[in-house]
Amino acid sequence: MSRTYFDRAEPIVALATPEGRSALAVIRTSGENAVDIVARCFSQPQALLGAEGYHAVYGWIFDPVSQERLDEVVALVFRAPHSFTGENAVEIMCHGSTAVAQRILEVLYTQGFSPALPGEFSFRAFAGGKTDLVRAEAINELTHASCEAARHDALQRLSGVLSRKLEEIRNLMIDVLADINARLDYPEDEGPEETDRWVQLMQRAQDELSDLIRSYPGGRLRQEGLLVVIAGRPNAGKSSLFNLLVREERAIVSPEPGTTRDWLEAWISIGDFAVRIVDTAGLRNTGNSIEAEGVRRSHALLARADVILYLVDGTVGLDDEDRSFVARYPRALLLWNKADLSRCMPAPSAWAAVSAKDIHSFGSFESMLKSALHSSIQEALTSGQYEAQVRIASERQARLLRQAHEAIAQAMEAQTAGAGLDLVALHIRESAECIGEITGDIAPDEVLERVFSTFCLGK
Repeated sequence: MSRTYFDRAEPIVALATPEGRSALAVIRTSGENAVDIVARCFSQPQALLGAEGYHAVYGWIFDPVSQERLDEVVALVFRAPHSFTGENAVEIMCHGSTAVAQRILEVLYTQGFSPALPGEFSFRAFAGGKTDLVRAEAINELTHASCEAARHDALQRLSGVLSRKLEEIRNLMIDVLADINARLDYPEDEGPEETDRWVQLMQRAQDELSDLIRSYPGGRLRQEGLLVVIAGRPNAGKSSLFNLLVREERAIVSPEPGTTRDWLEAWISIGDFAVRIVDTAGLRNTGNSIEAEGVRRSHALLARADVILYLVDGTVGLDDEDRSFVARYPRALLLWNKADLSRCMPAPSAWAAVSAKDIHSFGSFESMLKSALHSSIQEALTSGQYEAQVRIASERQARLLRQAHEAIAQAMEAQTAGAGLDLVALHIRESAECIGEITGDIAPDEVLERVFSTFCLGK
């Protein structure tokens, strides 16, 4: 029978650093008897067993069966409850080859450790009350942060800024529920001033929820990065522009049309943002099934793009396919390429004359991209929300916040319509439960498993 996140009695182990060659690797363990198990494979067992929390012990990891030494290591001891998971734990710092780390893991498995599930260390921290679900998700978001903006936001959430805001909102709802319950118990104390207070508290909660919901598009863009798609007819210079932007020869540049039949991608940083640059297949009607599939994929990417860079060969000029593209994607940034060639025609109005092969053009390209990216972000957001201090980036959180907002709206409508207090309380309770699911206070087991399964091994 396979293990689940709720089998917390078993000690667990996982590689906490990426596989591959590096100076060091870290193997992470956790469990009530984690120190005892590691000591069986350690050259200085008494030193390890007697170590206080946050103390490091030097020694060798060996195979207890063959007595073979596996690696020279430093073992860092953590004692419950003062550890990340709240359990006893040992982190083993070994040399960073795949062979070394894998061999140590195999020995630890034979001694009683189970391979950790993705995110299981964070789950145990959550289950042990060391963190809430919002902070746990922030750990995963920080691990995947691909730019300075994403790092900043994830660290804010990890520090508890979002958790405290959600607690404030939920407390507003609980205050209203307490008043309503008192009114139901003592109807003779009824007065209009109490009703006015409820409406004010519900309105405050609704406004706070609205602010968080509006922060999601910007938070998502910062966390996931922005998608910039380079498009154009064959031989417009798309691959040259791609190579220029990523600053290396990634795409094959050829005078033969249709060289790029699938898309290439690379990540770059522009300002504080992570940007995914994609070089697509040349857009044209073709009888070649492989090239046609590339064109279909190009249009699928264009539909999701935050910014489109559309290139035209300035030595050839516009044709009907170019005009059709501009009509279909009116927000595309229009680039009149090969402006460095003497035979290049003058750029039409609204087109920027550029040279995708001129390294000196990089600064102007980057400036145009920054402007286009910021415009894309601002169009997606209500003014001022992009720079909000409390920002969400999780689709799960955004969905539950929308549900909480809707429930509060229904409660206010019921109150205004003179419906029974039981109905008003029902909607407020629904809203509070949505907040509780975000923080993990009342999250069902299957929700928790789904959230933590998206984490990395060793987290």
